[in-house]
Amino acid sequence: MVQLSYIFLTFYDTTLELGQLMDALASKVCQHTRAPKEGCVRVGPVAAIPDLLRKFSGESPEQIFTDVGLDLALFDNPENSISFIKVGQLLKQCAISTGLPHFGLLVGQHAGPDSLGRLSEFAIHSPDTGSALKNMILHVSIHDRGSIPSLTTKDGTAMVEYAVYLPMQGGFSQVSMIALTNICNVMRALCGETWSPSQVLFTHAQPDDIHPYSSIFNAPIRFNADMNALIFPEHWLDKRILGADPEQYHKLMEELTTIQSRASVDLLEQIRSLLYPLIVSGNCTEEQLAQMLSMHPRTLNRRLKERDTSFRGLLAESRFEISKRLLEESDISIIRISAILGYADQSIFTRAFHRWSGLSPKEWRSQHG
Repeated sequence: MVQLSYIFLTFYDTTLELGQLMDALASKVCQHTRAPKEGCVRVGPVAAIPDLLRKFSGESPEQIFTDVGLDLALFDNPENSISFIKVGQLLKQCAISTGLPHFGLLVGQHAGPDSLGRLSEFAIHSPDTGSALKNMILHVSIHDRGSIPSLTTKDGTAMVEYAVYLPMQGGFSQVSMIALTNICNVMRALCGETWSPSQVLFTHAQPDDIHPYSSIFNAPIRFNADMNALIFPEHWLDKRILGADPEQYHKLMEELTTIQSRASVDLLEQIRSLLYPLIVSGNCTEEQLAQMLSMHPRTLNRRLKERDTSFRGLLAESRFEISKRLLEESDISIIRISAILGYADQSIFTRAFHRWSGLSPKEWRSQHG
């Protein structure tokens, strides 16, 4: 099992801490792109949903969209945005309507790198694959305001993880399928169509039929994992990108320095995005969070108090959200879930979960799993 041994992005001899990453998200939004609002994502990566419904569902796309409270016309423009809650509900309903538990894989498969809009432009003109991933992660807020991708390297292995930090009402596994398929599409566009990861990790339970996963990723798949991620040899980060235009690349990078921010990333949004990877890494302390936000712990406490919240309160909120997803969509044991969340003993987690939900973890899984 690959662990997140450190939570920062590594590229050659330089590191970019996630606190700096979030500063970049707040200040660098492309002037030609409409950044989604907090909690939303661009339609582009999920634009294939209506066509896939017409092909595989006995219900009309109009009916399914109406059932989840969405206007089908929203999907006419890939630059429109949709809330994570709604896209999760939609994808969950699509999987049920089509009878395809892997519906998210099909959506991701039909979304080429260009579905990522402006992000793909930064990638294809980057000098190498490592820089391309860095640029996409740095400017993810022009595309996605509900998740945090990260790249880590250790002992010759690279891992790109995708985590949604916002509360959702179902469909998280479908969103993760789309995200990892999109990352795989980008890597194949940059490294060649024959590229495949060494391993793919999903937090959800293993389905009855894993062939769709194997055929898309052409790699071993591990379900009930601690995270959703693609793993591959680190040397791929050094691969030069054929056809990259250095002049266009530098023009884009210069443009970023003069862009006025369209995305106002609030402190609480930054913290929620950072807590997820910190919890999974096993290094979620108030001091570590303050360091990543480049502030003293006392300053962090004061600013949270001004917002009528606290580190402990936000940590509990994130733990509750992660635990609900793992209980609902995976077969991971309750003992292991408590360890993932950083609890020394399962009984402590059980008491906390009952305090949050009014149910024990076992009862929650029975009702929602």
